[in-house]
Amino acid sequence: MSISIISNAQKQEDLAKFIITEATSNGNDISQWYFQRKQFLIFYNNKEGQLCLADVSGINDDQSYGRVYSLKSESMNETETSYKVDVFSFRWRYFNSYNSETGYATVLLTKIYKPAGVIFSIKMVLSNLDVLKIKGYMEGTLNLNDYLNN
Repeated sequence: MSISIISNAQKQEDLAKFIITEATSNGNDISQWYFQRKQFLIFYNNKEGQLCLADVSGINDDQSYGRVYSLKSESMNETETSYKVDVFSFRWRYFNSYNSETGYATVLLTKIYKPAGVIFSIKMVLSNLDVLKIKGYMEGTLNLNDYLNN
């Protein structure tokens, strides 16, 4: 799973890929657009070892990418009636390759540990106050708790 993120194509360490199965923007279903573009999310370490996130098109070089800041977490253990859940909040400084725009997003990532694998949901509030919600499943292993002090 090696994806060339524009900012550091030579020296990145891919950590986990998030396959998107549903997406909405401001409450409007944009899932089909994501499917057509084979869009996915990926966490990676840049050449300085900093945690980064990218929203990548699988059909061309379009992507939003950048560093993760102010990572915080909360966990809920598995019970008889619910699965284990990790919730992460962070700021994401993103750069768009396709229109040269930049900004900050406030992100809430929820990972749910089911027997068949990890599913996720992400809520992003972008700089322009658009709200993007994405759901899907995770490929790979990623313990974001390792990055809490970065």
